Amino acid sequence: MNTLPLNILLLLVFAHLSCFLVLVPVSAKVFLSIDCGSSSLEPYTDGRSMVWVGDGPYIQTGETHKVSIEPPNQFTWDSQVMSTLRAFPTRKRNCYSIDIEDSTTAERVLVRANFYYGDYDNKSSPPTFNLQFNGNSWKQVKTRMSSIVYEEVVFSLKKGNNINVCLAQTQPGNIPFISALEVRSLDSVAYSYVPSDYPLIFNKRQSFTNTNIRFPEDSFDRIWSTSAPGPNSTNGLLTVTSDSPSIIIDIDEKPPEVVLRTALTNVNSSGVLSSLGYNGFADNPLYPVQLNAYFSEVIKLSPTQKRSFDIIVNGNKLDSVNMILPKGPVIPPYGRALEVRIANVTSFPVNSSFTIVSKPTNDSTLPPLINALEEYIIGDKLVQGTNSNDGNCLSLILRTFYLTTMQIEDSNFMFIWSLVEALGLLQKSFIQLQDWSGDPCLPSPYTWEWIDCNNDTDSPRVTAL
Repeated sequence: MNTLPLNILLLLVFAHLSCFLVLVPVSAKVFLSIDCGSSSLEPYTDGRSMVWVGDGPYIQTGETHKVSIEPPNQFTWDSQVMSTLRAFPTRKRNCYSIDIEDSTTAERVLVRANFYYGDYDNKSSPPTFNLQFNGNSWKQVKTRMSSIVYEEVVFSLKKGNNINVCLAQTQPGNIPFISALEVRSLDSVAYSYVPSDYPLIFNKRQSFTNTNIRFPEDSFDRIWSTSAPGPNSTNGLLTVTSDSPSIIIDIDEKPPEVVLRTALTNVNSSGVLSSLGYNGFADNPLYPVQLNAYFSEVIKLSPTQKRSFDIIVNGNKLDSVNMILPKGPVIPPYGRALEVRIANVTSFPVNSSFTIVSKPTNDSTLPPLINALEEYIIGDKLVQGTNSNDGNCLSLILRTFYLTTMQIEDSNFMFIWSLVEALGLLQKSFIQLQDWSGDPCLPSPYTWEWIDCNNDTDSPRVTAL
């Protein structure tokens, strides 16, 4: 019977005992802000008390640059963070790899990628490229000359505590780049009405405050873009402010109180709120859309007042087509928050748009209102990732590593548990292979160039090295 060497046995015992000596808060949350392209080795704290770190520990490829056009000076994004970026002129795909410590709780995360081109390459040609996460396709990014573009995705971690965010080139000359990358853990119940094996891909998030809202007002650091009508608006819409001394937020998605203190309404008591600027999805109009609408009454109603309205999507009253939760007319509560979930909305394939209308019920004396709204596309089912239980390929990889480097002793083989770990060990040990990262096989056609995979689109196997 084989026995462990004494030094390894002592190491394991010490590691086991150290768990009782170090106090780790098991409820710690992930709140990671990465300043891409930063040359600073020291963390940087911005005006919102957010701590930013350089991206060196999370990626081994790419080139760092400073922008030529200064980023817009606004509170939503820090200008120092947006003034640098990392570009990827080589490889079809380049990936950030983020390991989340076991002491944190991150069952469901929000990942945000930020892009500010700023003519860093003096070509005046903002590129278009694709985003991927953990082997899944995310979204096509269309950057702009001198404005910030950002994309978000909400998903559940399926395997381990690693997050890969990849930028993939799709057209010659369109060099992918990224300015900032953020990871925020969410409460396990947030957005849990969508099955955990499907991602929510951000499309729009609106409030009717005077400015954009994010952390610290929003504990999840979601960005709520202002959509308040201007003072000279002629469409009959106006914003109103709540007179409630406090607003109780007891819904799972936890919209910040500040976005519930302002609402959009109609000047006419019998008027409607029509469309609200939602214009569908040109990329793929048939993907199902999830809408989360938030409501809170802004005044304490008298006995003769009532605010009640129906929500109509594409001409259908929602409770008649089983798309709304809760069912029935919307009656905003005073001093509390109400969330209405509108599920499985698809836009018209002809013009890639859909309409939302809030219409007063017959007994309502006040016009409809809305405080905030989120729009997400429900993405394809999350992939399992490259099959990690391929014993034959694992044996081949370990044998290759051992014969070519002689750096692994036989006793250390026991610490390699999976094929993916073995591939990672091989990749990190050869400088020629360190440009590859992310899932080895997914998504196709971005497989690592020095392996072959079969055609399984969910959990492919490595077939050759």
